[in-house]
Amino acid sequence: MSEPFVLTMCALAGVIAYAALHNGIVGLQRPVHRTHLLFAVVCATITVYVGAKAGAYRASTPDGLVWMRRVEIGASIVFAGVLPWFVGAYLHIRARRLQAVMSLACALLFVANLWTPWGLAYAGMPAVAEITLPWGERVTDPRVFHPTPLYVIGVLCYYLIFGWCAFAALQRVRAGEHRRGSLSLAACLLLLIGGMFYNHLVDLQIVPGVHVAEFTFLALVVLLDFELARERRQSRDRVRGILDNIPAAVYVKLRDGRYLMTNRVYDELFGLESGSAIGKTDLELFASAQAEATLASDRRVLQQREAVRREERIGGNGQGEPRIFSSLKFPLLNRDGSADAMCGVFTDVTDLRRNESEMYLLRRQVWHADRVARTAVLAASLAHELSQPLTAILSNAQAGLRFLAQDPPDIADLREILQDVVRDDKRASAVINGLRTMLRRQETEREQVDIGACVQEVVDLMHSDFLERGVEVTRSMAPGCVVLGDKGQLQQVVLNLAMNANEAMTEQPRGSRSLHVSVAPSDGRRVRVEVRDSGPGIDEEDIDKVFDHFYTTKAKGLGMGLSMCRSILEAHGGTLDVERNPGRGLTFRFVLPLEPAARGDGAAGQNLNPAPK
Repeated sequence: MSEPFVLTMCALAGVIAYAALHNGIVGLQRPVHRTHLLFAVVCATITVYVGAKAGAYRASTPDGLVWMRRVEIGASIVFAGVLPWFVGAYLHIRARRLQAVMSLACALLFVANLWTPWGLAYAGMPAVAEITLPWGERVTDPRVFHPTPLYVIGVLCYYLIFGWCAFAALQRVRAGEHRRGSLSLAACLLLLIGGMFYNHLVDLQIVPGVHVAEFTFLALVVLLDFELARERRQSRDRVRGILDNIPAAVYVKLRDGRYLMTNRVYDELFGLESGSAIGKTDLELFASAQAEATLASDRRVLQQREAVRREERIGGNGQGEPRIFSSLKFPLLNRDGSADAMCGVFTDVTDLRRNESEMYLLRRQVWHADRVARTAVLAASLAHELSQPLTAILSNAQAGLRFLAQDPPDIADLREILQDVVRDDKRASAVINGLRTMLRRQETEREQVDIGACVQEVVDLMHSDFLERGVEVTRSMAPGCVVLGDKGQLQQVVLNLAMNANEAMTEQPRGSRSLHVSVAPSDGRRVRVEVRDSGPGIDEEDIDKVFDHFYTTKAKGLGMGLSMCRSILEAHGGTLDVERNPGRGLTFRFVLPLEPAARGDGAAGQNLNPAPK
């Protein structure tokens, strides 16, 4: 006897099982595709449901019928419990509490189906009856049952769950979001609700025939499987389009070194056919030396699970001008923190580095031209500044000659005159050296400088001047504060600040003249140097002017010292600021970056911005 109806249902179960297997494989890929995984569970429950339904149609004993019906109803309950989560993931709906309530109701029904003696479909042991289908096939009638009250509750839960899912899909359609997929889902759910209603009419013997809701599952599975595949393909094509249009070479490798993906720029950079690197390793594509170095770097990234950035030169040696690439490699971490793959990005920075070099030379030329231009403006002031000590030297020298001509010579007055000559000569020399430094075109060599020792030397050098003016000096020097710079220029800054403070306190009464110099680390990456005096200070409205060119509060001065100090410190990557003290006086503070070894960050010996030579 032919059995086309049951065989058709078995074939239906096979098709749905294939969809479950296919989506399960996709869903278990890394990263996990949650929507595909949930759809695979939905398809699996439908497969069990349809298979159990076919078994119920071929049951020959009451026990066999009851068992098949118990499996059938159990699978449908699981299907109803998983469906809201799939719909939420597919439509991007967050209704976790409502979904959890639906799943909990289904879980209780599933337990009740197992707990009751003959399942939810039978309140007592049924009798086996057969019906003859129009084409002559005889099947067991699964309608021969006396449902329990829980079965009725379960049916109502089914309608509520399927109704909510269909309503959510229609809401997405109305909102114009995910329109095609939402419309397909809504149509399938409405068709499924209609099939379920028809089955219940058959169960109540209102309509003659057999159940057909099982065949509505085929439409649900086929349409949604097609939509999921289409969306996955579109997403993959979209990602591929984005990667191919990124102006950087991008690739993804598995842990074993095989390429998983390369973009168009990467293929063009290394002369590869599009997609030819997929499934191959560097040893199969490049020279052995280059491949071994690349693989070693890849292993380090995967083992340490940290990003690695460096610059590499690619090309040259007959392949044209070498290009400079900024290479970034980083692991693709799983949720458990492991790394099964890594991604690499090559960015061509050749033009950037060339432009940086050209801009640096241009800045140096502009800087030099600016300083020469300033010199023209300063010429008159410098002439006046130098004329004073030179005139004083000449006058004192003439006076000294007169004292020597006396009989006997006035040695005491002569000694005082010579001290004045020495002082005026030092002043003139300082002016000339400052001008020479300002006009010097080339940069000085930079070295590691202990800023605390540097400041200490300046304070010791001015010891006699402090004693002469009655200035009480206190100091606080933190050891090991090393910076990269020109020691002479840094000492020039400290000397200028100390001399300004010393001169500012001249008019203060003796006993109230104090100078505090401190050197201390700041935030672990910088060092802070402070020079605090007890002088008269400066008005609040003028405090921002002290670093302006030609601004000075001295009767005799150029107003260039502090501006040159700020320029020197900015060239060293630092800053110079001033603030009024709570009582009187000013505090000048400059901050410089510490050398990596002094910071303790493990990058000693690296000079990321070396001084130009």
